Amino acid sequence: MINFSFQTDEDTVRLFQIVIWCLKKYLFHTNDSAVEAINSYYEKNVKIHDDDFYHHEMVFRVAVRIHYFEVLKGEANKFNHWIKESDYNSSPREAIDYFNTFYKKMPS
Repeated sequence: MINFSFQTDEDTVRLFQIVIWCLKKYLFHTNDSAVEAINSYYEKNVKIHDDDFYHHEMVFRVAVRIHYFEVLKGEANKFNHWIKESDYNSSPREAIDYFNTFYKKMPS
């Protein structure tokens, strides 16, 4: 079981568990580095993003956002350009399928 450093509802915990999978699969994080990046991003942005934001963005886009800001230390005004340039603008089919398969089945 993953223990995040922040409190949130069960659905958002499930979503972030899948974000960990995306960070590991597509952005070459370890489990520990993924959790650390999520914790840091969430805590820094708690006043900017509510949990609905993460659900609206979906898991791959959240993973990419967290990687960009927490690992690459990218500038906010260059985020959209970086996503397009890096070919991360669309969620991979595998990430969508993984989300659809495991989101409701994962224990919190």
